[in-house]
Amino acid sequence: MTDSSFDFDLIVIGAGYGGFDAAKHAAGKGLKVAIIESSDMGGTCVNKGCVPSKALLAASGKVREIANYEHLAKFGIHASPVRFERSKIADHANNLVLNVRENLTKNS
Repeated sequence: MTDSSFDFDLIVIGAGYGGFDAAKHAAGKGLKVAIIESSDMGGTCVNKGCVPSKALLAASGKVREIANYEHLAKFGIHASPVRFERSKIADHANNLVLNVRENLTKNS
């Protein structure tokens, strides 16, 4: 490997949304960019924070809404007993993370 292979105009540390967007913007302007990331693309928000937690919150909100049988009964809706499958909810959150990470790294 030659020294020129390490010749970058910009080195971005961290491939979370901010770092990834900065690198993509700079590359779009013609700069030679490197990203240093110790884990998965997308950073904490995509992989462990915002995305999966909001998916789990959305699912729990649906369960809470459906479980409010008194409110639903006023509309003539009867949906009890409410059940949920924790593993399928977790699978949904994990698949969402994978989709966001994949979309983040697509060439546009």
